[in-house]
Parts: sequence; C-alpha cells; structure tokens
Amino acid sequence: MLPRLLLCLSLLLPGRPAGAAEPKALRMAVIPAWGAPYAIFKDGALVGGIDFDLAQAIGEALHLPVQHVLLPRPRVDAAVAAGEIDLRCHLSPEFTRAPEQYLWSSPLLELENVLVGHQTAEALSSLEQLPRGQALGTVLGFVYPGVDERVADGRLRRDDTIAIERSLQKLSLNRVPYAIAEQREVSWYQRANPGHNIAYWRLPLFKAEFRCAVPKSPRNDGGELMLAAIERLRSSGQIERILARYLVSQLVVVSSAKSPLARLSRQEVSELYLGQARALPDGSAPQLLASGGALRDEFYAKVLERDAAQVKAAWSRLLFSGKGRAPREFTDPAQLRAALQANPGAIAYLDASQVDASMKVLYAH
Repeated sequence: MLPRLLLCLSLLLPGRPAGAAEPKALRMAVIPAWGAPYAIFKDGALVGGIDFDLAQAIGEALHLPVQHVLLPRPRVDAAVAAGEIDLRCHLSPEFTRAPEQYLWSSPLLELENVLVGHQTAEALSSLEQLPRGQALGTVLGFVYPGVDERVADGRLRRDDTIAIERSLQKLSLNRVPYAIAEQREVSWYQRANPGHNIAYWRLPLFKAEFRCAVPKSPRNDGGELMLAAIERLRSSGQIERILARYLVSQLVVVSSAKSPLARLSRQEVSELYLGQARALPDGSAPQLLASGGALRDEFYAKVLERDAAQVKAAWSRLLFSGKGRAPREFTDPAQLRAALQANPGAIAYLDASQVDASMKVLYAH
C-alpha cells in the first residue's frame, strides 16, 4: 500500500498541474536569515542543521530527493503563490502571513526567543528597564511580539541585519548592547566563538511553535500524505533524534548577582567541588550547590574530569573523616535558584540557558 500512497503523492504535490511529469524533488523553502543550529550554510548553500536534517528525513520518507529553495523571507509568499514551493518548515501559524493557505503539521519543537546583552551591558529582568529609544539587534522581516509594539510607539528601535549570525556578531562587537535571538542560536554562537563577549544571562521574551506547512492547492491529497509522513517521523522519535544531534549545552558556575565572589578558574571550581579546597585564595568559603541528573554527570565529566562514582567516593572519604560536606543537590531548578538568591555566598552549576539577570557567571566551560 505504501508504494501506491507514494505514487499518489508524486501526482498530487502542491502547485503541480494535473497530467504534468512527476516532480524531480521535494522543494523546501529555506530562509538565509536562519542561524545555526537550525541552518548551517556553506558558500551560500544549506549543508547542515536541524532544518537540513528534517528536510532530508521527510524526503527519505516520501522517496523523493530534496531541493532547498533559498529565498529572502519577503519573497516566500510569492514563491508559494507561484507553485514553486512544496514544503515550508521552521515557522508557526501566528507568525505567518495568511496561515489559512497552508496545511499545518503538529508542533515539532518549541522555539524560545530571548534578549541577550553584551558583557558590558546591564543585565535586565524586564524590557521596561531599557531607556526610551534603545536599539536592539534584530533580523529584517522577523516578527518580535512584545517588542514590535514598543518599536511602533518609539520606546525601542530595531537595528535590523539580514541574518541572525550578523546580529550576534554586532552584539559581540558591542555595536548594539542588546539583541534578540532564539536561545539555541545564542548557545551555538557562544560555543562556536569563544571570544564572543556576550553575557550569559537571558531575558525570555516569547515562545513559538516550530511546525512544517504544506501550501494548499485545489487537489491537496498530496499535502495530507506529506503531513502524515511528518507525523510518522515525530511519533517514531526521529525528530527528537535530529534535535539531539545539535544540542549545545554550556556549563557555567554562577552565584547570586549580589554575591561578592569574583571570577573563578576551572582549577578553583574543580578543587571546591571535589573537596580538595574548602576556601578560595581570598579566604571566602562558598556554599556549594549542585544540580541533579544528566547536568550533574556532564559537570563531573567536563569540568571535574571524573565520573559519578569517583566523585561520590571522594566525598565519602571526606565525610567519613569529618573534613567536608558534599554539595547540596537540587532536582528542581527553581529551588536551586531560590537557594542561590537566599545565600549570596553560594555557588551552583547550571546550563547557560538557565542564567538570568539575578545571577552572576563566575566560570564558563
């Protein structure tokens, strides 16, 4: 039955007149303004990233090669109307012009857009803290709920670039003190550019659903079959596996923003969390807080260069001799943040995406 469905799909792809030759490829719209890890470009061509791998998986499910059609965002609607596009991904109905003209997949993942700042800029807990007329790094053609309204009445200004990477480059060079990006894009940029000069705090602004959409046509059975193929990929866990290839975690050690503690070296962090040192060179003895689960194991492996059994054994020896007390561990990130705020002398390790204006980064791995 599947070969018959695929044959039907090849005859019914959106924008294809009845009786025309079978399509040579599944034509997917690609916006050059997208950033890594969603889209990785080389010499002007899409060569990797979440969007690339997703398109390849959909094409393989339909037994069709994939053609990436690079289009500036303002030209996509015209290409869809002309029947030049079979599939769009990396978009959401609420941020799409005329969403009723598409058949939509279920949400495939969530995008969280955040405000980030240069390391010399003030950490913010609200947009209301920005001075009137403040420029923010933005991308041409992108919609920013909660920000565009402030731009319209003059409270803020957009400083548009043609791509998210350009916007983060300008932020890194302090040509704008703040910029808006999706948090995976920020983490990827920071990891790929060690001298980035971008602060680690994030101010969450808005979330959006990542979906795929098929332009409607008078004969849209092919679109329904395409969405069914995408749903099979989602339900089988393949989309989660694609996402996992591009997960970029960055470990940071933080304190309360009110803490008098200064920057820490990796050696100082390691000695504290292995119980090899009970105080810092300045005499301060920070209270050690710890995250549980996978983040804890990653911290042990990357920063302490130990596995969980080795760390547990080290603290067991210290506890037995009465020479130390193991870090207090939290499974709930909200409780860990509350403990940090309650004790300016405490430190904890987190993923950089969890840092906000109430925290100060002491060490970044």
